[in-house]
Amino acid sequence: MQKPLFLILLIVGCMATEFDDQFAELEESQFGQTILQTIQMEMQTDDPVVSNLVDIMQHLQQTLESEQKRDDDRIVRFKQNCDIALSQLTEIINTSTVSSLTLKSDLDSLNPQKVQAVASLERKNLEIADLKAELDYQTLKRQKESATYQTILDNLEQALFGVNQVKGYFNKYLDVLVKNRNRFQQPQPSFLQEDASFQYNDDEVEEDIDTKGISSFAQVAQKVNKLKHHVHLEGYKSMIEILSQLASQAQTSADEPSQCEVLTRKVLSILKQIESYIQSERIREDQAENLRQSSYEDLRTLLSDQLVKANQDKTYMEGLIDSLSNRIQQGKNEKFEVDQKITTKSKEKENRENDCRLKRQEYETDTASRIKQRRSVAVAVDLISSKLGQLKRKLLEK
Repeated sequence: MQKPLFLILLIVGCMATEFDDQFAELEESQFGQTILQTIQMEMQTDDPVVSNLVDIMQHLQQTLESEQKRDDDRIVRFKQNCDIALSQLTEIINTSTVSSLTLKSDLDSLNPQKVQAVASLERKNLEIADLKAELDYQTLKRQKESATYQTILDNLEQALFGVNQVKGYFNKYLDVLVKNRNRFQQPQPSFLQEDASFQYNDDEVEEDIDTKGISSFAQVAQKVNKLKHHVHLEGYKSMIEILSQLASQAQTSADEPSQCEVLTRKVLSILKQIESYIQSERIREDQAENLRQSSYEDLRTLLSDQLVKANQDKTYMEGLIDSLSNRIQQGKNEKFEVDQKITTKSKEKENRENDCRLKRQEYETDTASRIKQRRSVAVAVDLISSKLGQLKRKLLEK
């Protein structure tokens, strides 16, 4: 008898303990307290309590399930949208990153090319400057050579003129000597051989007048000595002075006309050699000048062609540098835009990931809350269905 009673008491105690736990569970949450308040208010009406409470709890259960289904569907769509958006942003970032790396590689390749082109342009400018300097130097050198040649030519002309003047003096003196010699050697006609008619020899008078100024070495020396004052060529001036001294010495050493004629002819022979030497020197100088002029023309043509080619290369290099500079600047601008796009899209992706994470956390929080709410509804239904009396007393005690 005691054993069944003990079991009954044990069961009642367990049920009481279970009721207390369930009631305490409802009181722990705001939602559970609201359910208890709803049950308490419903018990104060005249309508059937159990059926109304069960209907209310079922309606509440359906509402929670509907909300959960709505959130489940919504979170599925949201996850899909998040995945699509994040996938698109990731693809844009990856594509932009590849573009940025490609542009950086291009810039890394273009910059050394520009540096090399600038160095080549500097070398080409130096080459052009050297060519211009060489051309100017050769031109100035040629001008000096031409001036020197002209000076030599003038000196030779002056020397030739002087030699011819001296030759003229000695030739006139020689003519006087020859005429005098012929006059003394020619036999005098006899009185019987003379023609009765008088003839006037005009040529002889002219010759006497022409040679009247030169009848001795002294006069030749005097005329030669006067000539040296008009000569500026130092070497030739010395030669004139020597000839003048020679003529003066010949005057004192040559008493006989025959000796004077011999000396005069020797001097004329020397003057002839000097004249030939001057003419040969002039020919040699003309040939040398022609050779120098030809060499200068060839060198000037070569330097001019090299200068034209160097300027063409310079123009090409300047265009190449401008092209490389434009490409580098364009690459920098494009890379800057791509990097900005990467930064913007990365930030947008980060924000989107945060939104998706917060939305999932919100969904998980709401789902956990609804699970607790559904648990509270189930507990309330169990209390209404099996422990309504205890629930009434408990609520009345409050």
